[in-house]
Amino acid sequence: MNSLRVRLSATVLAVVIAALVFLSFQTAKRAESILQPELERKAATVAGSVASLVGRALELGVPVDRLQGLDAYLQRILAGNPDLSFIALRDGGGATLYRAAASDANGRTAQADEAQTVSVPVAAGGRADVLVVGLDPAYARQVVSTLWIDLVIVMFVTAVVALELVYVGFGAGLYGAIEGVERRLKTIRKGDLRLHPPVDAGSEFGGFARSLDERLGQLHSTYSSLRKNVAERGDQISQQALDLMRGRFGLGEGVIAAPVQVIAMRAPLFVFMLAEELTRPFLPVYIRSLATPIPGLSPEFVISLPMMAFLVVVALSQPLLGNVTERIGRRNCLMAGALFGLIGYCASAFVTDLIGLTAARAVSGLGFALVFVSAQGFVIDSTDIRQRSSGMAMFISAILVAGLCGPPIGGILADRVGIPGTFIIAGLFASCSLVLAWLCMPASGGGRAMQGPAIRWRDFGPIISSPQLAGLLFLCAMPAKIILVSFCFFLVPLQMAAIGATQSTTGRMLMIYPIAMVLLVPFFASLADRWNMRAQFVALGGLVAGLSGFAVFFGGSQALPIALMLAGLGLGQAISIAPLSGLVGEMGRALPGSVTESSVYGIFRLVERTGNALGPVVGGLLLGIYGFSATAMIIGGGMALCALLFSAIFGSRRQPKLELPATGSRP
Repeated sequence: MNSLRVRLSATVLAVVIAALVFLSFQTAKRAESILQPELERKAATVAGSVASLVGRALELGVPVDRLQGLDAYLQRILAGNPDLSFIALRDGGGATLYRAAASDANGRTAQADEAQTVSVPVAAGGRADVLVVGLDPAYARQVVSTLWIDLVIVMFVTAVVALELVYVGFGAGLYGAIEGVERRLKTIRKGDLRLHPPVDAGSEFGGFARSLDERLGQLHSTYSSLRKNVAERGDQISQQALDLMRGRFGLGEGVIAAPVQVIAMRAPLFVFMLAEELTRPFLPVYIRSLATPIPGLSPEFVISLPMMAFLVVVALSQPLLGNVTERIGRRNCLMAGALFGLIGYCASAFVTDLIGLTAARAVSGLGFALVFVSAQGFVIDSTDIRQRSSGMAMFISAILVAGLCGPPIGGILADRVGIPGTFIIAGLFASCSLVLAWLCMPASGGGRAMQGPAIRWRDFGPIISSPQLAGLLFLCAMPAKIILVSFCFFLVPLQMAAIGATQSTTGRMLMIYPIAMVLLVPFFASLADRWNMRAQFVALGGLVAGLSGFAVFFGGSQALPIALMLAGLGLGQAISIAPLSGLVGEMGRALPGSVTESSVYGIFRLVERTGNALGPVVGGLLLGIYGFSATAMIIGGGMALCALLFSAIFGSRRQPKLELPATGSRP
């Protein structure tokens, strides 16, 4: 906590959390005060309705001991009202004439003295019968507990979003200046005198950072003049001394970091991706509600068609949009993508059939591709090759945070305002992304012409003819996307609905995968680089992700095995995702000189997007034939088998030895 920026962020977060906790307690307290009277009123309504029906029968002359089917009728009422524990008809002496009771989780039926009751007299034939309805005390506790779970989820997501907005809102201003000053002081304290990217801020921190840069610039200028003079004299001893100074203090060098302007794309990208992630928990269920049977196709495959349309549009349009966004402008294209998203989400809320939803999702897919490519291109424009990794880290982290926050909030919204209403809210988020792009991003883009990564189709031949690279693409990259999309976006939402889970519960379940990715990807990426074992990590991650499908072997109709499956998938892909991307570049550099690294990465992304598009298709085809558990195990087994084949292909490939940097050297 030595960083002033971290302390400021922690302070802001503490204030936000304190306010959220206070509001949550007030909300829960208010809910408890409202819930019990509402339950009592409902019980009184049910009791009055049943008492009226019984009284009508008695008035018609039916003896009270001959009310045939009353027990079954009372049981049906209980089945439709989980807040009731029992319903009983009693005579004036308190003896029970008819009774139906709900069973608890252990199969025990409720007792009259265990519940709060509402009594209504049955006025008929001069009798003093009473209809008694018991309230289930566990139901109110369950409602409040579920409310608290939703409140905790909202607090967590709000805190994450608040940090994101603080980072974005102050990243190019006060926070950026503070971070710049801290970085300079920290490196100077370590004897590192390299130059830093400039800080563009008018605050005192910005002025202090520029003052430090001026002093360091003078020092570097003096050092450059000394080197020039020594080189002209041919003084080898002085030259060696200057080289030692450069190695020790970094004179004549600069710190490799992404420029501050890269942050400009983070806010619109995050908000748009959040809009799309809101739809994850309920999209397959919504498609199923609109789908009509198509002869020759299983209902599960029909459900996959709108999802496939979205992913196919993304897969086919992204390779073509790089030059378009470069020519028209990154900001303009991102705004256009947000507009397409707004149209697609709002249209999805009002369609009435599968064809309309498929068209709406295709429009949303085009918007998604435009936003993705524009934001990625902005990062490429704003960074050089040395800064690219840190710039892309901002890009990827915005997507991961959106994937973490979107599903639980989308599930809660779907339960509270309905699925069409949630689509409208997603459209509002897309419109916010448009406004943020207009406000935050420069009209001229990043200021540099994009050099790639255009796909050159003639490069497919050398790539496919390389067994190692072809195996990496088609045995690792493509299956990884197939299992991800089929599990997280298709199978799990449908299965959670099948076992009676709410949309909120489905959203919480879908948080498991992004949590694992956010927490574990940096750790495994560091290990893979440190040990120089990228291929081994890719194979191990694919094997773990594949075996996760077998978690549902003993209980596909229960939530815990599904959660274990998603956790295993997240663990496996966290192990492999970063090493896989690095291995693509490493192997691409070994291809003939005519094949550029940009083209290799372009083809790699195309193969990944093809796997995305195949995910719902594979899941839909298998689900209609084998059911959820068998489908998960088949897809997982296929992923594990592909990982083993990839490992066998690389078994004879010798890895280069890891070379440790010299003592005192800096990256």
